[in-house]
Amino acid sequence: MNQATNVKISQGDIEAYRRDGVVCVRGLVNEEWQARLGRAFEQNLEDPGPLVKEYADREKSTRFHGDQFLWLRHEAVKDYVLHGPAVSAARQILGANKVNLFFDHLLIKEPGSIEPTPWHQDLPYWQLKGEQICSVWITLDPVTLASGAVQYIRGSHKWGKFYRPITFSQDPSVYQTDELELMPEDIVASCAPEDLLSWDMEPGDCIIHHALTLHGAPGNTSRTTRRRGYAVRYTGDDVVWDPRPYCAPVANDPGLEPGAPLDCDLFPVVSQAQVK
Repeated sequence: MNQATNVKISQGDIEAYRRDGVVCVRGLVNEEWQARLGRAFEQNLEDPGPLVKEYADREKSTRFHGDQFLWLRHEAVKDYVLHGPAVSAARQILGANKVNLFFDHLLIKEPGSIEPTPWHQDLPYWQLKGEQICSVWITLDPVTLASGAVQYIRGSHKWGKFYRPITFSQDPSVYQTDELELMPEDIVASCAPEDLLSWDMEPGDCIIHHALTLHGAPGNTSRTTRRRGYAVRYTGDDVVWDPRPYCAPVANDPGLEPGAPLDCDLFPVVSQAQVK
């Protein structure tokens, strides 16, 4: 398409995001975008990139596939992350004059993939500092809790907590640091039921969540329904590069100094207010 796709996010959805740290927006991605992305995701399953992770123990479970920076390898995905409706949605949700792409992340749970997504915050994994950071998570499949719907703790982005990253894979050596406190084991059980948010979703629906909102997901216990979740992470005006040794790697060295704005080839500006 290669043309900016503008969408309208309601004031109510913007307020919900700021209050709860997460909001569900229906019908963000049309069928044409879904078809183009779906073809790219199938190609990625067959030929993934260097940051691919297989999160499930295949002796016990079906496939739980994760890969990042697809936009560097697939033209349809590049078009979506630079020009698609997620850009417009992120700009409005963040209230930003300038929006940068950080990275994209594909997470596919095949039917019978019992491996859960651990409860976590996103930001501790990332070499970023700032408030205006969100993920625009879309689905190409019907989603329920049975098929792995993501759950969120309402308002947890305002707790002032920055918990130690938790590995999704079988490798316990990653993300080790004594700088951050561990998330309490009973953190979900101690929440009031009304503060655990999740949504049944249809293809093209999206969830937009803050980078500090605690979230996790059960395995996909469905026998027939895949869960193709695709998150694109965008940043706003106040976000700077903050390299930390325990963080997840990015596709290549962006060449940024600590404290620098993200503007570079790896984290391009995708939306910017016109100067008048």
